[in-house]
Amino acid sequence: MWKYTFFVSALAVSTCIATGCSDDEDGRPPVTNPVSAEVQASFAEQFPGARDVEWEVRGTYAVADFSYADSQSGGWVSSTAWYSQTDGTWLMSEYDLRFERLPEAVKTAFQQSEYAGWHVDDVDLIRRDGVTLLYVVEVEQGGQEMDLYYAEDGVLVKALADTDGRHDYSDLIPATPTGSVQEFIQSRYPGARIVEIDADDGLTEVELIDADHVLREAVFNRSGEWLYTQTEVRRADLPATVTDAWNASEYAAANGYRLDDIDYYETASDGNYYRLELESRYGDVKLKVTPDGDLSLFTPTGGGTIVADTVDEAIQRLCPGAIVIEKDYDDGYLEVEIRHEGREKEMLFNGQNDWVLTRWDVAYRELPEAVLTAFRQSEYAQWELDGITYTQTPTGEWYVLEVEDYRTDTDRYLRITPGGEIAGL
Repeated sequence: MWKYTFFVSALAVSTCIATGCSDDEDGRPPVTNPVSAEVQASFAEQFPGARDVEWEVRGTYAVADFSYADSQSGGWVSSTAWYSQTDGTWLMSEYDLRFERLPEAVKTAFQQSEYAGWHVDDVDLIRRDGVTLLYVVEVEQGGQEMDLYYAEDGVLVKALADTDGRHDYSDLIPATPTGSVQEFIQSRYPGARIVEIDADDGLTEVELIDADHVLREAVFNRSGEWLYTQTEVRRADLPATVTDAWNASEYAAANGYRLDDIDYYETASDGNYYRLELESRYGDVKLKVTPDGDLSLFTPTGGGTIVADTVDEAIQRLCPGAIVIEKDYDDGYLEVEIRHEGREKEMLFNGQNDWVLTRWDVAYRELPEAVLTAFRQSEYAQWELDGITYTQTPTGEWYVLEVEDYRTDTDRYLRITPGGEIAGL
């Protein structure tokens, strides 16, 4: 959260340094730079000749917006740099970049992606200490905007929905892992490049790209001991033993369950297994299947996932006392699964970590009489009721009834307020 915001021109900074900031002739107090002397020294050494410098303090960070001369293009490039206000340590820089100057691997990956036909609005380059470069390609189509994060070898790290064009990037500033974490990563994944490091509540999460260009997330406890590594898996890469076990279960596709997502877990205490996320009219199910084909229901342990401070603040404000179970990215949104008031709920956040919605499954017997009456009097009363969720958003909340007409194989989602007003489809 920004407690204090200050803007100081480069001229004022240089004048203070040169003259000691003597009082102006009209008696007004001198203009002083809000950032520490250590930050000013680091910036001057790292970006000599920078112009149009504006400073602001964001919590423990000092942030400079400025322009620097690009030797390759001969022009001036808009940039932002983050420093530790305490000791002046450089943490991260962001630079505007033209699309044609992207690495060929990134351009190729974008042109082969589902976003290839979208309009490219902007491209940013993110440099950080101790982690790999990130290229952020901002695209737009039909009023929808997405930020695509690529590593320099073309691996798509994540795709986030952008609803208001804000690009702070401060959540990308890496934490400092212990030496044992670094040693473990290089031992288990030789040649791996670190993409992101988050540390909070005694855990450290390290997102990395291994030598085979596979994106993984490794999690460590407060002592730097490895707990598990999670890797997203394509359906085509599932072993036959796992596919056969799923097909032979009551949750098979033949019984109406659709495979939504697959992750492979390597763990220190529970062996290795595949987690299959399934969707159906009967509700969502997570399966745990070992490489040998042993199948069981997956049960989240809870309390072991790190989220950004702004996300955590929103969770505790909207669902006090909630425990974060796990997180994932899907369709451009951060999905956070929580346990709150005895229920498992899902909260969605956009690319700026703004809360979008909270939803959870509801049983038919839990529906208020006003909602039941509205449904029974609607044109969909004779349709099959496949599922019910309660959904909260910044603009309202509703019971969402999923209904299906089997005669025409038509699905609808009917929104009804708690008071019984049909809000639409």
